[in-house]
Amino acid sequence: MSSFRRRAAISVPFPNAFDPSGGPIINKEDVPLSSPLFKNVYRPSSLQQVVDETHFSKNEVRSIYRAFKETSPNAVINRENVREKFAELFPQGDIEHYADLLFDTFDDDGSGVINFQEFVRALSVLCRGTMDEKLNWLYKVYDPKNKGEITWHRLFYVITATDDLIGRKARPATSREQRAERANLIFEKFDLGKKGRITKADFFTVCKTDRQVLDSISALYTILPG
Repeated sequence: MSSFRRRAAISVPFPNAFDPSGGPIINKEDVPLSSPLFKNVYRPSSLQQVVDETHFSKNEVRSIYRAFKETSPNAVINRENVREKFAELFPQGDIEHYADLLFDTFDDDGSGVINFQEFVRALSVLCRGTMDEKLNWLYKVYDPKNKGEITWHRLFYVITATDDLIGRKARPATSREQRAERANLIFEKFDLGKKGRITKADFFTVCKTDRQVLDSISALYTILPG
């Protein structure tokens, strides 16, 4: 994805905005057209279709697509691609769990790869989306199966994945007990009805009234060539 970074400056949200304190690429030439791989490739009927589905202009979509194709000539990004990129960005960290969290939010249909349609739609939300669109995207990190609630264990998992991403160079280092204490504080804050779970309505209510969360989400931006 380095070629994409040269074309666009993007601020990607880390899951701790909520915290107030696959396999090798396969060349298309080596795969028959009947292969299931090609079912995952996005082929929009027109450039206008993509523009209508996103907050980007035609020139921006063209720029994003060129960068996407340079990064992935097969027109899909797999889980290993994302892990490799995070390993480059965070060489001291344990990146696997966090990279998978991010991958799953982009892989909207659960196919195991991210096609251009999924990529550009998610990027549109992160960079240009409304507050509700961005909160919906962030909520998916904590409720990937859309059950309508966030459990304490899922919250703890995300906190742990985020801390592990920074790695052993993080200061101060956090213990499992400290992470659990942080999870308890956040869970108590978001579980408005003291139900033992965080509903999607609770999530939206707290996020929209918490200045730190709002500032983190509002900071998302992109600068793309016109």
